[in-house]
Amino acid sequence: MPASKAGVSHLGKHPVQLIQEQGPSASAVEKRQMLAKTYGIAMPARMDIERQILGAQKRLPGLPSSNFGQEILSNDVDRFGFESYLDNVNDRTDAPRRDAHSLMESKLGLNAMPGYGPGSRR
Repeated sequence: MPASKAGVSHLGKHPVQLIQEQGPSASAVEKRQMLAKTYGIAMPARMDIERQILGAQKRLPGLPSSNFGQEILSNDVDRFGFESYLDNVNDRTDAPRRDAHSLMESKLGLNAMPGYGPGSRR
């Protein structure tokens, strides 16, 4: 058995791994083409606009963002993958937590301004 494997140096990626890497993008292109042929070019354009609008929606800093609208558009709502339950950052108890006020101040750049921040007198 080892002699038969000695001639093969690299077998490449597993077929399932190739499907997982190439599948979503290839199927998305095919779906856009099908929608354009069926409903006209306006339908894929409308879906792109909706995807952009839903992608721009963000929560305040420090709050977890679920991107639920984008999951609905891409039909990933019912998908339960490894990232759903393995090593979820929000479930960690040892992660440092900051309050919403300090996160928002750092996002707006108020901590860098003189006279703002912890220990400053106004």
